[in-house]
Amino acid sequence: MRAASIGLMVAVGMMATRAWAADPPPLSVAAPGFPTSFVLDQFAARSAFFDAKATGGSSLVASKAVRELQLMITNVRTELRGVADDRWDKLSAERQSLLRALDRQLLALPDPAADRGRIEAPVALDVDKALKALPFDAATPVLRRIDGATQYYRTDGSYRLTITTNLPAAGAQGYAVTLAGQPAPPAWLAVQPPDRLTLTIPAAALANNFADRALTHLPLELTALMPAGSWKFWQSNTAQVRYPISLALFPRKPLSYTLKEAATATAVDATRTLLTQSTPQAIPGCGHAGCERDHSVCREVPAGAKPLETINYTDSVGPGADGSGWTGAVMPAPNGFCAFYKQKSPATERRVGFDIRYNPVAAEPALTERKLKPLQPDKPGDPPADADALEIARAYAAELSPGMLSYTLVLTAFTGQTFAAGSAGAAPSPLLKAGPPERSAERIRLPVRFSLPW
Repeated sequence: MRAASIGLMVAVGMMATRAWAADPPPLSVAAPGFPTSFVLDQFAARSAFFDAKATGGSSLVASKAVRELQLMITNVRTELRGVADDRWDKLSAERQSLLRALDRQLLALPDPAADRGRIEAPVALDVDKALKALPFDAATPVLRRIDGATQYYRTDGSYRLTITTNLPAAGAQGYAVTLAGQPAPPAWLAVQPPDRLTLTIPAAALANNFADRALTHLPLELTALMPAGSWKFWQSNTAQVRYPISLALFPRKPLSYTLKEAATATAVDATRTLLTQSTPQAIPGCGHAGCERDHSVCREVPAGAKPLETINYTDSVGPGADGSGWTGAVMPAPNGFCAFYKQKSPATERRVGFDIRYNPVAAEPALTERKLKPLQPDKPGDPPADADALEIARAYAAELSPGMLSYTLVLTAFTGQTFAAGSAGAAPSPLLKAGPPERSAERIRLPVRFSLPW
């Protein structure tokens, strides 16, 4: 009986092994047996998770990669619409190849911490090459490229997105756009057959969607109605196609900065202490018996140094029985100290002196940090305020001292890049324009502006 049971178990195991061998290898998001729609939903969920990592890491490279994956997921979902309920592992080899392409793209997403990209590089979402390498039906409406998919904050004007797609050529109508779930005015979207859609968004419409210091992704969705017969899977007169798009928004203030000037004013090195080398001063006798006379003995430290205290009092004769000697009174002088010596000896000349302990002048000129102010306030009538960080394409200026010797301005972008300008040997950047300094008798005004080529 036991032998029969073991034999049955072995037979069942062999049957299971043969059945599994007939199945295709699993995807990273699903094993065989699940509906195609479930697999696509899993790809979308994984990409959404990575999307949050890309924005949290302020990585333009990861942001572009995950948004291109999301665009491909939408295109594949559209291509496989007619078999969404079928098991993915029972699809034709060509259709399975679309899912495996998504799987490879998902697994190849870059680490957001490894490379955050370059702030000046224009970002276009481009999946045209990937679409051409895969077995898509020529009639399937797809989005191939989106120019302007990443934008920086603007105070005026508009944002422009150009979408390359076969929707116009396929006879699509009834276009609509939603921005963060809110319907956009139809006038924002222009159809340019055979393969262009242009979306123009007023700057004011996006103003509240920018974060001050973080990269954000704003959901945008394009929908259209396709006529019957233009796509083999549709059975009604028209069917709606939906294309979610993720619009990347730079931080409102993507550039922190430090601005330092070296002026003619000297700086004291508080970490060092030196002593003056004083020359003794002759104190003549006071002239007659019972006389006394106070003498002011002054010593100076080098120009710009900081005097701290008097020390090492000397007297060539020493304290006399007649009461001659230092009184202990000390007064500050413009660049040192004055001490008082009382002479009571009628005829004895004395040679007296003291040293001063002081902090010397620093070897380098004094560096003073300065602040930039926007030339135009955020709101009309607002008083000028120091900028804690800079916006792109906005004009700023700083006031430097009339005795400025040199200055150095260093900007640090949210991507980790640095841009420098200045008269102290900083490597220039074509994106950062600082100066030329505008000089007057009272001040030096330094204009600053950071711009992108797109």
